[in-house]
Amino acid sequence: MSVYRTPNGKAWRAFLKYRGHRDSRTFTRRQDAVRWLTEQKSEIDRGSWLDPARGQIPTRDLFERWLATRDIEGSTRRNDRAIWHAYLEGPFGRRPLASISAPMVREWVAGLMTKNGLAAPRTKRDALRVLRGVLAYAVEDGRIARNPAVGIKIAGTKGTPGQALSLAELRVFVAALKPPHHEIALVLALAGLRWSEIAALDERDAMRDDDGRLFLAIRRRHVLDEEGKRVTLPGTKGGRGVTRMVPVLPELVPIVERHLTGKPDAPLFPSPRGARLDSRHWRRDGGWKEACEVVDRVGLRPHDLRHTAATAWLRMTGDLKAVQSLMGHSTASMTLDLYAHVLNDTLTRAADMMAKGLADAANGEPLTAGEPLEIAEGS
Repeated sequence: MSVYRTPNGKAWRAFLKYRGHRDSRTFTRRQDAVRWLTEQKSEIDRGSWLDPARGQIPTRDLFERWLATRDIEGSTRRNDRAIWHAYLEGPFGRRPLASISAPMVREWVAGLMTKNGLAAPRTKRDALRVLRGVLAYAVEDGRIARNPAVGIKIAGTKGTPGQALSLAELRVFVAALKPPHHEIALVLALAGLRWSEIAALDERDAMRDDDGRLFLAIRRRHVLDEEGKRVTLPGTKGGRGVTRMVPVLPELVPIVERHLTGKPDAPLFPSPRGARLDSRHWRRDGGWKEACEVVDRVGLRPHDLRHTAATAWLRMTGDLKAVQSLMGHSTASMTLDLYAHVLNDTLTRAADMMAKGLADAANGEPLTAGEPLEIAEGS
């Protein structure tokens, strides 16, 4: 490491050599050159120094590497690649990783355009998610010090996740579906399963605990691969080795038991032809569109029945951890982010109950069914 005056005598050059890497910077003032070298030495001493040359590769070179490391379904991989080519290849493909800054990312996402005009918040969120993932991989690979896409938020992407039917609407909706397709809808709406999960269930996945309670073991997914073919993969969205046990409510027990034929490897809920369920055929043959019109819910998706389950369980139990387990969310905060609006309703009802209890106490009535609550002075 050294600092010397340039041949013309008008500037100062700082020279760094470390582990085969050579770098030099030119400064107008000597103290600036010394400060830069001091910063580099401090980074080396802390073990956080990065070779600037590693951050000079084009961002597109890291995209495929990042995509290959992701444990995701083929359809998700195909979608991420489409997002990259549509929205990221142009502005970032040739750009060196180290040249991407937070203001640059913020300006890009704010002005993101599609063929129909300014991109919708959801499109912006998906494009930012892909860029953030590539840059996070670059940080892990020691190419850049920090991820410039972290902390950038997209307005308008939070809120109620899809649609959720009330229990009264659910009854009408299920009754409007053609049998036996209505049974699948009821399982989705009360057990909170994803379509890929109910399609992957085998008869052996219906099991009882020591008390005789019936559960569904969610341990596989039936999904589209990158070529559009349907395949069954091990694990849940929580990971390849993750199994989720979903309790079967009494209303669903007869449905599950009717589908048990004594063939452990057979689909628990087969199509009319005995194959794995296909959502397109199921909706078409079951009269999905017509049932949506009956409850005036145009645009309702099978996945919205999962939202119906989460909403109903939260409203009726108020138990966030139980719903997290039911839905297979990795954290309670994820459940809270998705369904905070439901907990607000629950909290409002709890506040009403609390107010009633306090009013009863003021009238001399006990706060509980037992002895009146006594509060000691000073407590």
